[in-house]
Amino acid sequence: MAPFITPFIVYLFTAACSFPTAVTSTTHTHKFPLTHIPHTAPQRKVFLETLGHAHNEMRRLTKERGGKIGHLGVGSEVAIALNNIKNTQYVGTIGIGSPKQDIHVIFDTGSANLWVTSSKCTSDACSMHEGYDSEKSSTYQSMGDEVSVRFGTGSIEGFMSSDTFHVGPLEITAQAFGEITVEDGDVFATSQFAGIAGLAFPALSAYGNVPFFDNIMKQGLLGVNMFAFYYSKIPRQESALFFGGPDPKFYHGEITWMPVMRQFYWEIRLQDIAIGDSHLHLCDAGTEYATDEHGCKIVFDTGTSLIAGPSDAVMKIMNQLKVEDHCDDLSALPDLTMHFGGKEFVLHPADYVLDADNDSGSGCKLGFMPLDVPAPRGPLWILGDVFMRKFYTVFDRAEERVGIALSNENQDPTPLDEDLKGLEEGQASTAEKVLVAALKKEEVAAGPAPDSTPLPGDKVRRVD
Repeated sequence: MAPFITPFIVYLFTAACSFPTAVTSTTHTHKFPLTHIPHTAPQRKVFLETLGHAHNEMRRLTKERGGKIGHLGVGSEVAIALNNIKNTQYVGTIGIGSPKQDIHVIFDTGSANLWVTSSKCTSDACSMHEGYDSEKSSTYQSMGDEVSVRFGTGSIEGFMSSDTFHVGPLEITAQAFGEITVEDGDVFATSQFAGIAGLAFPALSAYGNVPFFDNIMKQGLLGVNMFAFYYSKIPRQESALFFGGPDPKFYHGEITWMPVMRQFYWEIRLQDIAIGDSHLHLCDAGTEYATDEHGCKIVFDTGTSLIAGPSDAVMKIMNQLKVEDHCDDLSALPDLTMHFGGKEFVLHPADYVLDADNDSGSGCKLGFMPLDVPAPRGPLWILGDVFMRKFYTVFDRAEERVGIALSNENQDPTPLDEDLKGLEEGQASTAEKVLVAALKKEEVAAGPAPDSTPLPGDKVRRVD
């Protein structure tokens, strides 16, 4: 982020002038003489150097942002509307190039990579969605490196490119991304999205490329370096991704903050899961799922639809709940509570039970899935969309922490829609500005987060 120059210039100005104390009056005009006190030679040298630095910063920002350094510059808070697709995917729109080409992507906190379908792709899956055409962009730059990534359900191939990215009103210059020319696998055979925009930490990025949110931070585009997700539940469609600070209209109560334990995924510690009043003790120190004395490793992942965990643990939850026996009467099921950050986060049956997707419209399923991740990355739990529909989730890169608050899921959608439309244009409300100002002060007071670095580019947070 560019240094904040203005307060220093103001300080030099006020130090060079004397201002008598004034008392306001509703009936009289008071005039005060101002005495000009010239700079000393050292003061003038510092003043001119500071002013010159400010001018250079303006030139740099003008170049980086294509001549725009006004209301879309430092301090913006914006939102991207997300389309809720059957409560399983939340898709937003980014722009690439000059002029911009709209591409639908999934914003994925479980990945740090940025890739989009290329117009050069000839795979069958590519014909189902839009593709980026570099020949139509005046800001495109070829990087040449080849890309090859294998997933559990398919693979992609392509090459690295660079171009200007548009995230709402924000412009990110010289953003590297994978331009995909081969898409193999059912996951890509959709008309709903044509790319992935990763929001995890840079250590997870393939090929050493800088993730787009890191470039947002580097180019100083936000008031505070955080983002947040609000997920609606069908039939509502107010889902959104907020950049630059949480939006108070979309959640209520206090935000519970928890430190990121390892700057790779958005990872914290899970202390336990309870079914009704019965604690499962899955994450007690010394158990097979516990990462350390603080509990189990758990990751917030917007690219995962369900809640995932080790197979044996998920089977224990399934056997205890027997969800399929209560599809016609969810009130017979207990609450499911997740314990982390020293607090309880309660999921009601309507939150963790999913309607079965079949022609008869009957049946239901538990919103958990088995996922066995080997050490050292596992075992781990994943909190996906099932959890984040209930809880507004904030990801803070400045202080390396995750914040959770109850979503305003039952609020009148009209004010949410109006607020979202304003933020899509970079127009923050007074409440949002007040909150961002408070978060800025909090960041300054907190100072650097305590950490250690046992591996290059990988930080492990200590918990006291």
